[in-house]
Amino acid sequence: MERLNVIIQDIVKVKEEKERLNDIIAGLVVEKEKDKADKDAMNERIANIEVMLKARFHNA
Repeated sequence: MERLNVIIQDIVKVKEEKERLNDIIAGLVVEKEKDKADKDAMNERIANIEVMLKARFHNA
């Protein structure tokens, strides 16, 4: 019976560790999506600046 309790405790520990790792992974996925959105916004700003500079020097 005691061996069964030890096995159950190990299963619970493994389950808790798995849940903790899943939370970490979910956080990393959110961070990756945020970084991609930031990168996309930066690329859009760069493209807008390029358009402005080309227009300005083309008309000069």
